[in-house]
Amino acid sequence: MKRYFTIFLLLAVSYVSLAQDIKGAGVKEENTKNTSLRHEALNIFLDCRWCDRNYIKQTIPFVNYVNNKDEADVHILVRRRVTGGGGGEYIIDFIGQGEFLDIQEEMIFFSPIDQTADETRKARANVLAMGLMKYVARTPMSKNIRISYEDDGTGSDGNRGIQSSFQDDPWKSWIFRLSGSGEFQKDENYETSRASSSLSADRVTPDLKMEFDLRYSNRQTYYTSTRSKSYRENWSIQSLLVKSLGYKWSAGGRVSIESDTYNNYKLATNVGPAIEYNLFPYEESFKRQFRIQYGLNAKYNNYNDTTTYFKTSEFLLSHYLSTSLGFNQPWGSGWASMTWSNYLHDFSENNLGLRASIYYRIYKGLSVNVQSRANLIHDQRNLVKGDATEQEVLTRQRVLKTSYSYSFELGLTYSFGSIYNNVVNPRFGN
Repeated sequence: MKRYFTIFLLLAVSYVSLAQDIKGAGVKEENTKNTSLRHEALNIFLDCRWCDRNYIKQTIPFVNYVNNKDEADVHILVRRRVTGGGGGEYIIDFIGQGEFLDIQEEMIFFSPIDQTADETRKARANVLAMGLMKYVARTPMSKNIRISYEDDGTGSDGNRGIQSSFQDDPWKSWIFRLSGSGEFQKDENYETSRASSSLSADRVTPDLKMEFDLRYSNRQTYYTSTRSKSYRENWSIQSLLVKSLGYKWSAGGRVSIESDTYNNYKLATNVGPAIEYNLFPYEESFKRQFRIQYGLNAKYNNYNDTTTYFKTSEFLLSHYLSTSLGFNQPWGSGWASMTWSNYLHDFSENNLGLRASIYYRIYKGLSVNVQSRANLIHDQRNLVKGDATEQEVLTRQRVLKTSYSYSFELGLTYSFGSIYNNVVNPRFGN
């Protein structure tokens, strides 16, 4: 009996050992196959802040996704700007590098305002896949590519679908938006309620831009321990009209009406024309722009309380000059602006504002992000006469005197390790 048990045990051990060898050989063969495919595949660096990267990796599995653009055969830069209808225009640059330096492509697609996030990511992934075909065709991976076509019912000539896109628009390019929200919070110490609503109507064409915007908001806080309340309310009506004067010039004007308890405005109206010059053609705004704008403002302010100038209402004239620089390039993106304004009756009552934001890829996995803003303030004609109470200061119920304001933010990011980033694993969140 013992002899049979020994023979059975030896057979079992041999079977398990053989199974492990077969499994190991299979894993080794699979790993060898994966390694071979990885070396055959195109290396791409996806430079897109709006993209669902996991979805793209799953739908475009025939390329390697690398972490540094210097390791890539193709640098894909995706830029986006808002269309007049409220949707998005995506400009996708395929920048060949190394042996693919001679292939530089640009593709564009539009996502309408009523398109869902899933529909947008599908369309974006499809355009990315089509744009990669020229590059993949040069690699051994091309033997695994199959191209399919879905008939959308346009017919053999393909014209019916194109003609339908040029039918008369019953809305004449007008886009309307209506929104509202409310919030309530409470604990043993505070009770806060907030409400806001807005209505906008926009019409944007290549030659004319019209925007109308109505907004309302209020916020009320009750402090249990002191049995005190703070309240802020604001409503505004703003409109903008801009006419194109060519590739680099435009002219327009703004009208605004506002009421704001924080800024001491019972009613503030502002009307003013402006003219703008762009150093680059407006069509290149998704890549670069340098705009210079000059405008005049006629203001009539009716205040809630008497100001430090002993005014309850007044008429003011002012002008401003602003410059704005924006860019979105393979090495980084950013924008900066500077605005000077002053009242015409007294140039010492002025305001200088600076804004800047930049994202710069220094080297491979090292990037820096900087955001800053600063103001030199000498034009606060809306300040309430008299000192603010302690409660008004702590709860920020009214604007206070200051000669400056600034903020600065700096961030550094460094990533290193494997250049490949192909795997999607959503377990325990992502």
